[in-house]
Amino acid sequence: MKKTENFDFLDDEKIAEKIIDFKDQNLTFVRFFIPSIYCSSCISVLENLSNHHKYILESTVDFSNKKVGIIFKNKKLKLSELAVFLEKIGYKPSINSESIEDNQEKIFDRKLIGKLAISFFCFGNIMLLAFPEYVGAYEDAWFLENRNFFRYLMVILSLPVVLFSLMDHVKYALLGLKKHIFNMDIPITIGIGVLFLWSCYEVFLDLGSGYFDSLAGFSFFLLLSRMFQIHTHRKILSFDKNYKSFYPIYVSRIFNNNKEEKILLSSLKKGDIIAIRNEEIIPADSILIKGIASLDNSFITGESHLINKKIGERIYAGSKQKGEIIYLKIIKNIDQSYLSLLWNKKKFPHKKLLHLNSISNRFSKYFTPIILMISIITGIYWSFINVSKVFQTTFSVLIITCPCALVLSSPLIFGNIIRFFSKKGFYVKDIFTMERISTINTLIFDKTGTITDPNKEKVVFIGKKLRHKEKKIIASLLRNSNHPLSKKIFTEFFMKEYYSINNFQEIIGQGMKGIIQNVSVKVGSPKYLGITIKNCKETTVAVSINEKFFGYFLFRNFYRKGIKKIFKNLKKYEIVILSGDNNELEKKYLESILPKSSKILFNQSPEEKFNYVKKIQRNGKKVMMIGDGINDYAALNQSEVGVSISENPSNFFPSCDAFIQANYLEKIFLFLKISKIATQLVIVNFVISLFYNGIGIIFAVTGHLKPFIAAILMPLSSLSVLTFSILSTWMVSRRFLS
Repeated sequence: MKKTENFDFLDDEKIAEKIIDFKDQNLTFVRFFIPSIYCSSCISVLENLSNHHKYILESTVDFSNKKVGIIFKNKKLKLSELAVFLEKIGYKPSINSESIEDNQEKIFDRKLIGKLAISFFCFGNIMLLAFPEYVGAYEDAWFLENRNFFRYLMVILSLPVVLFSLMDHVKYALLGLKKHIFNMDIPITIGIGVLFLWSCYEVFLDLGSGYFDSLAGFSFFLLLSRMFQIHTHRKILSFDKNYKSFYPIYVSRIFNNNKEEKILLSSLKKGDIIAIRNEEIIPADSILIKGIASLDNSFITGESHLINKKIGERIYAGSKQKGEIIYLKIIKNIDQSYLSLLWNKKKFPHKKLLHLNSISNRFSKYFTPIILMISIITGIYWSFINVSKVFQTTFSVLIITCPCALVLSSPLIFGNIIRFFSKKGFYVKDIFTMERISTINTLIFDKTGTITDPNKEKVVFIGKKLRHKEKKIIASLLRNSNHPLSKKIFTEFFMKEYYSINNFQEIIGQGMKGIIQNVSVKVGSPKYLGITIKNCKETTVAVSINEKFFGYFLFRNFYRKGIKKIFKNLKKYEIVILSGDNNELEKKYLESILPKSSKILFNQSPEEKFNYVKKIQRNGKKVMMIGDGINDYAALNQSEVGVSISENPSNFFPSCDAFIQANYLEKIFLFLKISKIATQLVIVNFVISLFYNGIGIIFAVTGHLKPFIAAILMPLSSLSVLTFSILSTWMVSRRFLS
């Protein structure tokens, strides 16, 4: 029985702290590097760990980085016991001083390189031993007399090849079958096993030399293909190390003179002081130095109750502040891949189902069973015609149709398009989101801060003249909010100092309140304050101090530059405007610039927006919702694709599938068009692979393709997919985005 590795060192708090991303009294969130993640079966097994262990609550796979994030009950399960459990089910975590200190992984596993070296050695020697028979050495009496020496030596040299291949593929074939997934490991396992047994049968009964050369060649080229896939994922698909590292996410950094300035997340360093407002995500592990932290950790753990922290206590990255502004000192460098993993956590079940219905999954669902049927029928046919060709033809079919190329097709094309989009200010979460974008037929726009330009809006206060103290009170309340209107009013005051606040509360989409200088302050919609403003048809934000109505801020909206052209380019889509405003003048203006089939719904609460999206989805609509990411949280999540728009994105992770910089909104029709083209390119790639496989199957079934030649041709299929993917996406980007 194989002895499991001792992971007891993980129970040391100093070591555990370096790999744990979140920990409270009951739950721990940890990420392990798993080198053996390489196919859809691995993802299926690892994302369903909660079905195999009662103390594991949730698991999420980061495929491109070969990591799995696990939430577990720390009172019932030790970190070392979790690592042992993963090893027992075939996914041993790689934990060493390098990965703990620097969080770096090598591109290729040492074992894989070792297997490739041994496979090459065996393949080369088996080919040398088989070569005499290729050139008719049986006519030589010496060779005829010593033929068994050559053949038995080939059997011995094939043993490590078969052992490595079966170790790799049998495990994943069984894991796939347990999950009712017919993956590519099934035909590979059957082919290797049958060919080896038949070759041994021929050698031991002196019927022939078998197919050990084909077996060794297939194993060697399959390993080469595996390394090619790994290299592709690391260099092309590892978004965390290229475009995700440069997300234009801004955080508020506090300098020595107490001046607050927006800086890029990538510029944040250990030791920096940052300000976090209501509904903002903490970007890195920090210490609370000022303010009252009321944290929502549902983003990490799924638990929605609030946790309060005191001054000096540690706050983990990924927690969301619910309440007044707080100040934190960064104690751990930014981990962009961790934030990306949290962003990719599937909070809404309907989006996970869409993953299962992706092009690749739908295709592979039928591909493997059909190939197995063709190989079986081929074998049966040749058993009646020429028994000696049964295994040559059957195995050739299995080799030439190896779907490695098909596995690469969708990630390569969608992944490259995502990279090109990111250069033009449109940041898409993953390849599944890219695929969903191509199916969109309905576009829903929020109004305020989305199609209007907050930088050009003019604010006028109507009511009692505000004294300096009252302005300071209002500004002290507004500075805690991230709402576009709140931020716009806040910038009008230019205060250097602010009052402290107690009992801060914000109801998204309605308003906020708190106790400042022992007086009650409320700022928000007239409805939130319980008042009515007569003869006002423009956007308003009302103010009351000590329950007395003081007046309201009046907003004169300016629409974004080129808004008419944006809607004109989108006339093929059904367009809906959902807004919390109740402005008849603006409604008439929008009607004049929108396509005739468009709908405009004003006076909509966040809940009503959410319900509207659900309603039209039931009627078969595929929805892209474009909003500010704060008011529209629920509607963005419910949509097939939720897009958050912002001048300085600072709070996009929880609520959207993509986000777009405001100055690139005019290109939204191009992004939609290219997404549809990308899907067509994936289908073309499949057609190329099918054509390639179809020609190969014809030669294999008719007995004109030897397994050894099939093994050489198999990696060329992957190369053709790679070449087409890179060239086609480059041409599309040059045509539309340059």
